[in-house]
Amino acid sequence: MFSIAATLLIAKEADPSTSTTCQCGERPREVRCVDCDQQELLCRGCWIAAHKYSPFHWAEVWNSDRGYFTRQDISTVLVDGHAIPLGHSGDTCPHASKPLLMNIGECNGIHATKVTFCRCEGSASKWHQLFAANLFPATVNHPQTAFTFRVLRHWQIQTLQSNITGYDYVRSLRRMTDNVFTGNVPDCYKQFMFVTRIWPMLLAAKRFGEVYDNGMEILYPKRRKGNLMIYCPACPEADVNMEPGWQRIPKELRYVVFLTDSLNSALLTDNVRHINAIHLAVDGNFQTNHYAKNGDPNDVPLFAGRGYMPNALWYKEYLKNVPQLQNEKPQCGHIKAISGQDKQKFKNTDVSGTVNCNCDHIMIGAAVDMVGGGERFATTDLAIELNLDARPFEEGEEPDLILSYDSMCYYCKNIIPRFMAYHPRVAHRIRSGRFIIPVCHCRNHVPECDPLYSYEYKPNTAHFHGETIEFPWPYFNALGPSIRQMNPGRRIDTLELHYGDWNYRKLTGMARQLLKELQTAKITYIDKRDHFVGLCGIYESKVNSWNTFDRSPRIDPKTKNVYSVPAPTLQGLADAFVQSDETVHVSTGEVEAGAVARSRNHAVTASWYTSMHCVTNDSDSRARVRRIAKSCQDSPTKELRTRRTKLTERISKFRKEQKGFMRLIAPLLASEPFAEAENEKLFLPSDFSMAKRSELCLEALATKQVNFLDVALGEVVTSLQTVVKTISAAYERKIKHARGQEQNTRSTTKIRTIMAKRTDLILDYSILREALLSLDSLDEEKWPKLEERDTFRKSTEKRRRPGDPSNVEGNLWNLTSAGSISKPDEHGKVFGDDLEDAAETEEDDDETEDPVFEGGGQYIGT
Repeated sequence: MFSIAATLLIAKEADPSTSTTCQCGERPREVRCVDCDQQELLCRGCWIAAHKYSPFHWAEVWNSDRGYFTRQDISTVLVDGHAIPLGHSGDTCPHASKPLLMNIGECNGIHATKVTFCRCEGSASKWHQLFAANLFPATVNHPQTAFTFRVLRHWQIQTLQSNITGYDYVRSLRRMTDNVFTGNVPDCYKQFMFVTRIWPMLLAAKRFGEVYDNGMEILYPKRRKGNLMIYCPACPEADVNMEPGWQRIPKELRYVVFLTDSLNSALLTDNVRHINAIHLAVDGNFQTNHYAKNGDPNDVPLFAGRGYMPNALWYKEYLKNVPQLQNEKPQCGHIKAISGQDKQKFKNTDVSGTVNCNCDHIMIGAAVDMVGGGERFATTDLAIELNLDARPFEEGEEPDLILSYDSMCYYCKNIIPRFMAYHPRVAHRIRSGRFIIPVCHCRNHVPECDPLYSYEYKPNTAHFHGETIEFPWPYFNALGPSIRQMNPGRRIDTLELHYGDWNYRKLTGMARQLLKELQTAKITYIDKRDHFVGLCGIYESKVNSWNTFDRSPRIDPKTKNVYSVPAPTLQGLADAFVQSDETVHVSTGEVEAGAVARSRNHAVTASWYTSMHCVTNDSDSRARVRRIAKSCQDSPTKELRTRRTKLTERISKFRKEQKGFMRLIAPLLASEPFAEAENEKLFLPSDFSMAKRSELCLEALATKQVNFLDVALGEVVTSLQTVVKTISAAYERKIKHARGQEQNTRSTTKIRTIMAKRTDLILDYSILREALLSLDSLDEEKWPKLEERDTFRKSTEKRRRPGDPSNVEGNLWNLTSAGSISKPDEHGKVFGDDLEDAAETEEDDDETEDPVFEGGGQYIGT
């Protein structure tokens, strides 16, 4: 295929119809179009006529003397020359001006072409005629350079998507014109930079209704006048996307809406205050800085405070009037590290970066330059004020506000007095707000910051992790190398342009993202609900006392942090695992762990239960012996021989008692072939079919075995839960205390031993469960299947980590000694039918080329 493609490519350098008579029958064919596909070769006159409405296509004219095509502009195709007529929709003006040589920038290059202007009575100016022909003149008076709307649109998409600079873009246009003698192509860089400064402003004014006598202010009277911002449609905004009459709702119920019509008014509490809430995240980015150097003093930003950044002149006065507000000494190690950072990185910069403030849908609401080095409180305060002021709410009517900042433990100490003094318009919003530290940043703070500022301990935060402010940084970091070299005014306009484009792309993908989040919430709700109900059942006797505890966060050195659980020692947990005598509740009565044989409600002899208890322990031992035997098939170890001996003795004792209450199985015992103790058949009622049990008169014993298995399964569950906790503690102890090869090897050996115990208990559970199944008495909901993944447990010894809320503990932790107590069908259905919720899966959405802009979601990887 390569050779075929190469041959076809070479064949395009010539045309077999060259010099034949054109379709007009007057002149020879000698001109073809570079930009038209599948157009036949034409004569010079027909080519001009065919490009009446596309005059900026490149023509290739056949040079018969040299034997190849040469590229030419439309103005040089005809021997006598040709000029592009303006003012008559492509037709020639009867009173046309003399041809004017102009440089026209188009997507396919820069054309040195000729144009004529209409000079009919009442004709418009040259500037108007050029603009009407979709050409943007670079100057108002006597224009000699212009750019097509297509090239301006193409440049805008390219610079917003790939951060291409104006210099590189103009250079590429010149190379597309002539890639050999590029220096001979007119350089329109200065004119291009001037036009591209105005073009985005024109589009913004058009799209935001600024050219219609401020018509947008009639539709949105509470927004800032003349603003050119793209607002987040999902965040609460008065008189825009909130329910009519929401102001009349009592303040204590203002954050509430009805979930379904079937829910009664008892649900009208502030437990759903997050539905009408504003979540804001603020942070500084030092990559969008600006070098201190000589620049154009007349270069001012055209947005002039109508976008996301404040007016430059007003901001200078603001910094003069607001003093340095970081007066207290920081106590948190994270803040100390920030304060001690190298100040040399701010050297030779007059702007050290920007402080941005966005919502949880990752739409930027405000940005403020950091002047003077570092993130001053005055800068951060202003960014928050600009964001809140864009959606004004009267005092007493404001929705819930949750504010995230990586230095919040230091920043929020005097935040209310600061806002009352310097930002009184939004001070009432701050007074009613709540403050968090982004979940990933919180890991770097001292442990005391977790319960005070981590969102996991704040009610009604709608899983707002606060890290959404970090999502745009990779995009804007790539913009940094170019904007730090620009003039101050151009830099601000460029940032405003990119902020608006970021919001636009988030806006176009928000509906899809919100649908995905809703589908995920429906599935997650079922898992969380079932797990919560299970925990409430397990700790039923303690829930009431727990509910009386004070949950308000505070710092008190004398009070134990209720959210901190010290890691138990490995030896302590191991001893508790072996020596536990805690009373647990089962369906058949109260039974002491480790003493199942003393069940009070079983009408069977103590001998039977003692024997059956041995069998259960044998099941435990048999599983262990099988595992050991499998690992040393060729050469039995001393441990294997010892365990087999003990197991054989216990089974022999059981056989003697078994012959007393299961006399009819004696012939079966005699005919059973020899097998090792771990594989020997025990001839329990569960080992026979229903017909065989009837034949051997084992129905009564089968009923008793069912009761016993129910108790035994509960004991295995309790033991398994303890073992899993021991594994977690053992890993923590190894990380904290094991040093050197000897200690690490010893710790690893202990962990492997405990993990083997976990495997044995899971096998025991399966054996006892299969026994219930063979007796036709298995309750699948009460005793579900257990695998190793069902033993997953969130560590109570570690600090909370990002992604923890998305991880649900395994089925083991929904079990008690009485089995599973979670019955989802008995509880309320917030999202409708549970079966439909559980079965529903996400639709296969088309993947976008730019997934980061697919929507406004704030989820992070877990």
